[in-house]
Amino acid sequence: MTRRRVLAGLGATALAPLGATGCTPPSTADSDADLEVWTFAETHAGWFESMAAEFEQQTGLRVAVTLIPGSSIFEQLLINLKAGGINTPDLCDIEQGQFGSFLIGRSVPFVDLGPKLREGGYVDQLVEARQALYSWQDGVYGVEHALTPVTLFYLREPWERAGLDPATLTTWDDFAEAVTTEFPPEVRAFPIPGHDIVLRQRGGDYFDADGRVMLDSDLSVDTMEWLLGLEDRRVASQPPGWVTDGATPALWAELRAGHLTCLVAPDWYAGTIAGQADDLIGAWGACPLPAFERGGRRASCSGGTGLTILGTSQRQAEAWRFLELAMLRIPSVVARYKAINLYPPFIPAWDDPGMHDPIDFFAGQDIGALYSEVGPEVPPQYQSPFRPQLVSQELEPRQLDIYQRRASARAVFTEVSDVIRARQQRGGSVGR
Repeated sequence: MTRRRVLAGLGATALAPLGATGCTPPSTADSDADLEVWTFAETHAGWFESMAAEFEQQTGLRVAVTLIPGSSIFEQLLINLKAGGINTPDLCDIEQGQFGSFLIGRSVPFVDLGPKLREGGYVDQLVEARQALYSWQDGVYGVEHALTPVTLFYLREPWERAGLDPATLTTWDDFAEAVTTEFPPEVRAFPIPGHDIVLRQRGGDYFDADGRVMLDSDLSVDTMEWLLGLEDRRVASQPPGWVTDGATPALWAELRAGHLTCLVAPDWYAGTIAGQADDLIGAWGACPLPAFERGGRRASCSGGTGLTILGTSQRQAEAWRFLELAMLRIPSVVARYKAINLYPPFIPAWDDPGMHDPIDFFAGQDIGALYSEVGPEVPPQYQSPFRPQLVSQELEPRQLDIYQRRASARAVFTEVSDVIRARQQRGGSVGR
């Protein structure tokens, strides 16, 4: 259930709003504009258009928004950069899984926003763990749109029928025992969660803060074996296509039939459910994840997109003013949440009443209260120039062997890690 996989299969559905936004996204830019913004998500494009109108009122500067499919935007940007920066935008949304691709070369092609963030007092106002996705070698090259907290989405009816409140099951051991003893034998809690999501909950990641490969660490291997153990204990299952394709019709059929009762899911996944299984809207509750030990972390993270300023921009000061208006002002951040339902990593907005409106998808639950509760626990996700290669080229084609028990986690993780380490050693000039 990676965000990249959802985006590839559904276009903008993963980011679809849960209610009307009133935004009509453009598809091409205005050549007479003072600034140009590229994005791959329709919802972001519509929201940027509203910010562009406000920016023009304040500054007299026109901002054009260009919507480019996620399947081509990053390749097009890389091509334009290699051509000397011809036809590159001033600002661009970069999906976190693609960010590492832009770190390979003699210089990072984005403006280091660190000085401006420090000067404006924004460093402590942004969730540090989320900013790690756009940080490299002491530079900060983007501002994250979303907190992307991973919590437990649960179908209210089967849990209420069982007389259980999943929010009170504060450890994974408690949760597993409740599922196996209080639900019928054919019921499983959820499709097996992503290894990277659970690894981050435990404080690990595929790379560390210094860019070293950690996929084959003991913690990583133990986490994968723990996940497979959930299936053996009848807590988790693998609906057809889940590991390789994510949400297929088989997943929704299992949920509707009562064979699954919940999902380990990030905030943006509510849009995926609304887009693919709208009959389940209003059936859900959400609560923190169980922890691995009492008092431990009860959240993880998955996905993300950061707004960057291109080093090729001839109007970097104006681009910063637009980014600041759109990403670092409470009214703008609250308006974005209301428009596209992505909970922000901008901490000053969390207490705004607009962040706590009832959400129909969650049967009126104040989901903002949940996400502000777990927000400080959201773990970091570290970048590397080699992260796209590790995940997309090496790990994803081999992971099914692990889930189907054709190969051990340690064997596959070691093979993948050795390949990436070899590339790191001969990788030439990387980063600044």
